[in-house]
Amino acid sequence: MVALEHDHLGFEVRSESILDRILIPKFYDPELGLQGPGDRFRVVNLEDLLLPSAVGSHLGTWIPREFHGSGEVPYVRTSDLAHWRIRPDFKKGVSHEVYSRFKHRYDVQADDILFVAHGSYKIGDVALITTSDLPLLLQDHVFRLRAAPEKIDPYLLLAALSTTFVRRQVRSRQFSAEIIDKIGERHLGIRVAIPRSDADCQALADRVRSVIAEQSAVRLELAEIEAGMGVSYGPRASTRLGFELDTSEVKNRILVPRYYDPDLETSLREAEAEGPWITLDELMADGVIEVSAGVEPGKLAYGTGEIPFVRTSDFAEGEILRDPKHGVSDEIYNQYKRNGGLEPDDVLVVRDGTYLVGSSALVGSGDLPALHCGGIVRLRVKKREVLEPQTLLGLLNVALVRRQFRSKQFSRDVIETLGNRLLEVRIPWHSSKLFALCTARMTALMARKAHVKSEISLIIGDLEPQPPKSTLGRPGWSMR
Repeated sequence: MVALEHDHLGFEVRSESILDRILIPKFYDPELGLQGPGDRFRVVNLEDLLLPSAVGSHLGTWIPREFHGSGEVPYVRTSDLAHWRIRPDFKKGVSHEVYSRFKHRYDVQADDILFVAHGSYKIGDVALITTSDLPLLLQDHVFRLRAAPEKIDPYLLLAALSTTFVRRQVRSRQFSAEIIDKIGERHLGIRVAIPRSDADCQALADRVRSVIAEQSAVRLELAEIEAGMGVSYGPRASTRLGFELDTSEVKNRILVPRYYDPDLETSLREAEAEGPWITLDELMADGVIEVSAGVEPGKLAYGTGEIPFVRTSDFAEGEILRDPKHGVSDEIYNQYKRNGGLEPDDVLVVRDGTYLVGSSALVGSGDLPALHCGGIVRLRVKKREVLEPQTLLGLLNVALVRRQFRSKQFSRDVIETLGNRLLEVRIPWHSSKLFALCTARMTALMARKAHVKSEISLIIGDLEPQPPKSTLGRPGWSMR
């Protein structure tokens, strides 16, 4: 394989270099061969770090849609992996009966690694299974990898698979199969950079263990807070065959039944009897918060730079994902930052996007600079003596608040949205138990989560081989 000198617009591949009749140019990315391990690393094929055959690498199993939502056993999908873990707010769950029916098809245990096999930009995302994640079922778009313990620590492998060095190889090996991208079994040929020093390997594995342990501790504390607040990530209205509504109660010609959910209204009245609630519209009118939608620079702006363009799918567990899908250039950022730029402690709420509607996240200093898309509403606290951003984030995830989001969303063309109804949502206010609980604990908790996300980036950076100078400042062939 020979790359054209002084020209990144094309490269040559000799016919004898063609493998398995693969004619996809990025599969032969010449710059991947230029990135050597250097003195600090050795390079090993992923297949050689795993246990043999299906024990080391095995794809999950398809579960019929009629079983989705039947219970609380996680059915882990490609979108459920974030920051090296399975998200606690996983989208689909199945009953224990369904789990018992299908579990014989799975061989999943603690310290296994999940690796996304199908799904365009998600391919290559990884997460570690812990004892707290079990039992679970695994979608047929996700590989379960099991490291050979005598060859590599699974915690070290988790971090090594997260490097740009590996992600570029993943991108070069994936291909389009009908309507979805896949990597097939090509993941086994991925080269993984491992420190030559045993001491370095152990130190990095221990750091990953500390991150996983801290994530678990934060989740436990968050679960305690949620128990006190009645938080729900996936609210569902109780089954009701119908209810009556007087014509005088119809608002703004809205004829969507769930907008007038009588059970929700009863619950809100009972909650307000225990302490005051206030609408987001009232907070905006009082100057406590500033509300604004994001921007849409257009798809041609995607990939022009490394400044994150935060979209609705870039949220996880109250924070922005460490590696958002799209980036934009400095020029585009400067053009749109007045309306779409983010600042530390901004609170983002998904306005458009079916099941993601109502999801929220707190912006950290490590997330910046960044723009946010038009489907996200930015809530910026202007009077912190009245309301802390971390408190606002917690209040937006109270069960009664999330149920309001669900009741007020509606279909517009091909997407669900809250529109301006977001401002009608009521949240607990001063002197209420829920407000006090959020104020007391959410600030410290979100600081710990931000530290974990930062540590993940530092660990990955310590495992990153030096890229070749010819690739600096522009995307490689495999990333185009």
